[in-house]
Amino acid sequence: MVVLDVVGLRCPIPVQRLRIAIRENPGQEIKLIGDDPESLHDIPALLERVGLPPAKITEGEGLWTFVISDF
Repeated sequence: MVVLDVVGLRCPIPVQRLRIAIRENPGQEIKLIGDDPESLHDIPALLERVGLPPAKITEGEGLWTFVISDF
């Protein structure tokens, strides 16, 4: 599993880091942890744009965790 910690980073950085991780780690599960509320829109939009399944999203303590798998 690839873990991306983007806490404290604002758009577009989380999306850019995720895009790179997808390209560099094909088929591996990716877990992105962040606190930018824009990510709740931007990450699903990126996944849809590149033809990947939706992320599993959980929220806790002001953080969002996105798990991207099955690609």
